[in-house]
Amino acid sequence: MQIPREIAPDEECIRCVMPSKMKGGIVRQDAFLPFEHDCGSSVLRLRYTTLDFCVNYGKALDNDKHQLGALLKFSQNHVEQVNAWAQTDASKVKNEDTGEERINGTSAKLKYTPMDGDDYVDPDKRYYTDSCISKPMHADLTFAEPMEKGYVRTRMRHYNNELIKLCKKAFMNKTNDELGEWTDVNKAPQN
Repeated sequence: MQIPREIAPDEECIRCVMPSKMKGGIVRQDAFLPFEHDCGSSVLRLRYTTLDFCVNYGKALDNDKHQLGALLKFSQNHVEQVNAWAQTDASKVKNEDTGEERINGTSAKLKYTPMDGDDYVDPDKRYYTDSCISKPMHADLTFAEPMEKGYVRTRMRHYNNELIKLCKKAFMNKTNDELGEWTDVNKAPQN
């Protein structure tokens, strides 16, 4: 199946969440934060892969223990909802340096970014689910500005918290070999 370059508004994407991005069984605000000076956080387009691939991909990201905490499922529609929220008074964030409160202003979008191994490949080429590249279903949640320490990071964390509220969550069990049911609740079940 050919993978379209455009990500449909209702297309489900998956974010793999490492145990280090969870505290007390809850997905933390920084689960979507890109690395410092970067704009994008990796996601997988679920329509063009399987949940098993997502779980194994997430476990492989943890080089030491091969652990995965949870999967988050969301769409561009959710991102647009949070983009709209971030432009309202309800999103105000205090700047720790100046003490003033300002509207959050953060925005993001899902962008098709296929990969082969750890390298991005040309998104303008045509890729298929059975392509010879390893991650033709890869995309990024791309923020309008790079992540920086301080006020930008604070704004992004508040933005991420709103996005996490809209995500469906599936938590790994304690033995890290089975994915739980999808839920709206941001708390891993005690099993």
